[in-house]
Amino acid sequence: LVIVLMKHLLKIRTNKELQKKLIKYILGWTLAACIDLLILYICTDRIGIHYIYSQIIAFCISFAFAFRFQKKVTFANKSKQFLREGGLFFIFQIIGLGINLLILKISVEIIWLHYLIWSIVAKGVVFLWNFGMNSNFNFK
Repeated sequence: LVIVLMKHLLKIRTNKELQKKLIKYILGWTLAACIDLLILYICTDRIGIHYIYSQIIAFCISFAFAFRFQKKVTFANKSKQFLREGGLFFIFQIIGLGINLLILKISVEIIWLHYLIWSIVAKGVVFLWNFGMNSNFNFK
């Protein structure tokens, strides 16, 4: 899997179409990440929900936006295979959520760093995972 991601990242250097998709993906990811972070903050600091549960809630809300944006805008995918694509997108996002939660748990409870800062760092790591998986396997 890591090898596939590395090969894909090397392709970006020479493929103009892939570069355009990456820019659109970054835009969609940034918007989804802002939605996610806002919900995370509101749930954790304003409502008082534990940050792990808040992150799961934020994920659920931002997921719908992210899927629609990436399918329609980034990959301009007109396929009617909504369930297959949505399912794959969901699987990749759930794995990304697991990575995100692991980074949060370690950084907050072991290293004692603020959850919002490390949520941003975790989203950067997950971004690479999601772009590689969706552009290689889902929205080709």
